[in-house]
Amino acid sequence: MHELRTITDARMFPSALVGEPVAVGTVLGGRYSVRRFVAAGGMGEVYEADDQLLRDPVAIKLLRTDLIRKPGAQARFADEIRLARRVTHANVCRVFDVGVDGERVFYTMELYPGTTLREHLAEHGRLSIGQAQPIVAQMLAGIAAAHEAEVIHADLKPSNVLVAKNGRVIITDFGLATPMCATLGCACSMPHLVGTPAYMAPEQVSGADLVESTDLFSFGVIVFELLSGVLPWQGDNAIELATARLERPPRSLPPEIDAKWQAVIAACLAKDPAARPKRATDVAAALGV
Repeated sequence: MHELRTITDARMFPSALVGEPVAVGTVLGGRYSVRRFVAAGGMGEVYEADDQLLRDPVAIKLLRTDLIRKPGAQARFADEIRLARRVTHANVCRVFDVGVDGERVFYTMELYPGTTLREHLAEHGRLSIGQAQPIVAQMLAGIAAAHEAEVIHADLKPSNVLVAKNGRVIITDFGLATPMCATLGCACSMPHLVGTPAYMAPEQVSGADLVESTDLFSFGVIVFELLSGVLPWQGDNAIELATARLERPPRSLPPEIDAKWQAVIAACLAKDPAARPKRATDVAAALGV
């Protein structure tokens, strides 16, 4: 296994911002043979690969070089990998290894057959409470386990939640949110946000300290979207969308949604972190999931 400390060595990171797409059959780190491209996101690209040492399939996330080269990002990434590896739970994706291959920086994690919650929503549309319950229960279990290990996600969103073919729900990228402003990869001097504007808590937008209820706010946004099909706040661009939660209350959920669920979601979306539920287990108890 690669030593995590080597990730902080600036000599490991070349000047190129973005590497070439990885071809099928490429072996990364002398160990992982790329099988196929899976998806691309704000942090980088995900591939399915074979671990030639252990002979097991894994998922590999190749990080965007422009993000990892931001000041302090290399050391922060190494620290976050260490934290993420502490979380062992059925509803949290397990991080295995981290390494460097030429200009490419990557980490490996468990591979699950299935789709993201974002894809699930796109295919099925808004969910009933009955359909949402098993997803919500497993998300809360994963969040609770991570918080017990003193790990805050800071970027919960539907594309970071996997729904496996057997119905198992897995949260990915725990503790791996990368500092960024609204324009990814820019060289501006503005404060860089942590998270995704649509799902960020007010304290993330204002630059205050992140706490456990920061994740519960993002969870509330996700459940709002699951049940209504829309986001609680709107904006014409990323900045407007992020700051909307500082300036106005969320829109109302459809009236047919159970009052208990309405109340819990509203509590999770409180502007003041102290006014939100304190723990994921409290939310689960309040919802009865």
